[in-house]
Parts: sequence; C-alpha cells; structure tokens
Amino acid sequence: MPGGGEASAHTPIPEQRVPHPPTQPSGRPGSPMAPGTPPGDRPPAPGNSPGRLSLSVTATSTQEPGAQGRRARRVSCTVALAVAGALAAVTVGSVFVFDLLPGNRADDDSSAGGGPAYEAPPTTVPAAYVGTWEGQANSRDGISIPLGTFRMTVKQAEVGEQVGTVRHTDIFGGICDDVLTLKQVTKKQLVATSVGAKANRDVCNQALHTVRLTPVGDDLVYESDSKDSGRPKARLSRIK
Repeated sequence: MPGGGEASAHTPIPEQRVPHPPTQPSGRPGSPMAPGTPPGDRPPAPGNSPGRLSLSVTATSTQEPGAQGRRARRVSCTVALAVAGALAAVTVGSVFVFDLLPGNRADDDSSAGGGPAYEAPPTTVPAAYVGTWEGQANSRDGISIPLGTFRMTVKQAEVGEQVGTVRHTDIFGGICDDVLTLKQVTKKQLVATSVGAKANRDVCNQALHTVRLTPVGDDLVYESDSKDSGRPKARLSRIK
C-alpha cells in the first residue's frame, strides 16, 4: 500500500515491565518485613530457639504538645514491675542474711537481757596469791624510811574469812604480827583488812587498817594505809 512504510515506522513499541520478586511469608526466619511492621510482630532472629529466655524492653518516644525538643520515655509497665520485684527480693534477702550474722540476732542473749550479762566478782582467793612472800618495806608517809622486812603468808579463803598473816621485823629486830581478813577480790588485786595480833608487844600498832595486794610480774606489791606505821609499801617475792 502506498505510504505503508511511513505507517510502520510510527507504530508504538509496547513498554516492557520488570516482574516484582515474590514476597516470602512473614513467618519464615530471615524474610523481609513490610515497612511499618511493629517490632513485636517480627519473627525471632536465627539462633533464638523457643527454649531460651530473653528479656526485651520496648520503649516508645512521644512528643508532648508545647514541648520543643523534649521527649519522654515510657518504659513498659511489665518491665517496671519486674525490676521492682527483683529489688524487693534483694532487699528482703539482705535483711535476712544480716539478721543471721553474729551479734545481730534478735534473740541474742545480750539483747534478751537488755544488756551484757552481769559477771559476778570472784569471792575466793586466786591461786596466784597463795604462798609465802617476803621483801623489804619502806615508809610512804613523807620521807621514804626503811622499815625492815615484811613476810606475808596468804591462803585460800572467802570474803569475810582470815586470808593470811604479816610479820614485820624492823631494822632493830623487833617483831609485830598482823592478821589479814579478806574484804574484796577484783581482777587486779586483793583487798584485806588488817589488825594487830593479840600477842603483839605494846609498841606494835593494833589499829584496824586496809591492805592491798597487787600482782606485778612474779611479785606482789603490799600497800598499807596505816598512818601510825608510816603507810608501808613493799615488793614481796614468793619464797614458798
């Protein structure tokens, strides 16, 4: 036909379309998700088997009207309750363990009695004092003056009983005897009352006075408050 060449030259060519790749089901691992799919509806990542426990915190950011650039984060209520429960369990456990420590028990003996247990003082003579002791005495009343030799014998006794005797031999050889009666026993010393023996000479002091015996190393320190005798003091060593 006349003009057929021009008609074939202007024939439109149909547009070729590239086929869209098939979409995998959303339930298979690794499948792409459609845009806008919520995080909670996404399938688990490969390697997360149903037997494992995982904790995820979902937070959403919202912008309140009138707040410029400020965002408030809201944590899931379930996670907040779980954290609060864990803190409460740790607190209760700590209090329970602390209560079991020594000295913190509510039924401790010291607490039950309202204070430390009362320890009664001893009433008998400790063995360390028992024996015969001897040493040189000096006056403590003013100038120190030698008073001669003191020999003391201590025996077992209870408070109120005779606990021993003291023989005082002065520098001239004169002798005076005293009788000791136990008055008090402490952790540091013995306290006794002393009085002159009935058989003493007239020159001996017969007045009642107090004597203290204090251990010092292996010795005993004898101290008397008798002013008539010069308030003698002697360091006595054990001889028997």
